[in-house]
Amino acid sequence: MIHTRVTPLRGAAAAHDTLTRGATFLAALAERPVIADGWPQGPHARTRARFVANCLRELDRFLHGLLDELGASAGHVVREEQRNTANKLRDYGVHPLASGADRARLLALGRSSACLIHCNGVVRRPDVAGGSMMTAGWRADVGDELRRYPLGTRLAPGRTEIIDVCRFYDRLGHRLMLAPPVLPPRRQPAPRKPRIAAAASFQATPCVAHQASS
Repeated sequence: MIHTRVTPLRGAAAAHDTLTRGATFLAALAERPVIADGWPQGPHARTRARFVANCLRELDRFLHGLLDELGASAGHVVREEQRNTANKLRDYGVHPLASGADRARLLALGRSSACLIHCNGVVRRPDVAGGSMMTAGWRADVGDELRRYPLGTRLAPGRTEIIDVCRFYDRLGHRLMLAPPVLPPRRQPAPRKPRIAAAASFQATPCVAHQASS
């Protein structure tokens, strides 16, 4: 048997592989009875809510790492203090992927995971102040619109919703890898003051002229 040495993936390729494997693993987990049998009742509901929230946050973290690697390879300054993945996608460059529906869905996923982990899935905060609805990070049963929940209702993402989220992260990561890198604009150097003008201003100074004549 001939053993071949496998070169480990690096940079954006490694980050993309991590995101893909994470989305694939979670989608497979959603098919198992622990998720597919429905949302539990009683005290077990809190455990399920925190578990699903942590799964969503892991996928978000994997995408965050991919954006950092892609940004660094394109010559961007990677801002480690920027922890919001939706904003990091916005700051990635002027590519159309950095705005629109993808970023809106990442924001909705952030709200969904926060609702699950802090409020046990009970919707307490609307999308906007004074509103009555919160948009979740998964699509509705019909169409491509994201599902919206009235205040006081409970998020209970099951098999269909989790698989939908996994496919979103998988597709977004794949499209980002295929997109050409967007280089940041170069800063123009500040104009230097001509030496001739500097010499002229030096000769015109009265105190300097007086010292030269004495």
